[in-house]
Amino acid sequence: MADTVAFGSMEWLDAYVEIYNNNAGVQEALRELTARIAYEFTDRPDITPKYVFIKDGRIEEHGPVEDIDSMDYVIKANYGIWKTMTEGELDPMNALMAGKVKVTGNMAAILKHADGLKGTFEVVEAIPTTFD
Repeated sequence: MADTVAFGSMEWLDAYVEIYNNNAGVQEALRELTARIAYEFTDRPDITPKYVFIKDGRIEEHGPVEDIDSMDYVIKANYGIWKTMTEGELDPMNALMAGKVKVTGNMAAILKHADGLKGTFEVVEAIPTTFD
């Protein structure tokens, strides 16, 4: 992994997947989740939305989103909100409840996995990240 990686870049996503797939706790927490989850920066059209395909808690594939309609969930927020969540300054569930983060998809199913998904921010915080 590089010394630091730019937030929202493919290199950042690669680092995320590497750390996630080596984190048994997060995988266990999401073992009942199989979904394609896209992440979008609403105010940054220059950053291509990215996705992960989680199967039984493990990320099986990831990359740039080619067809947003093929995703089970799309999580959207502006760059500044993503940054504050990444830095641990804003709780993702609080951001969601305050309307700072929008999620499309089956909300009942995603809320069932809320604790596990919140745990993914431990992975996010472990990535040496640069922001612009």
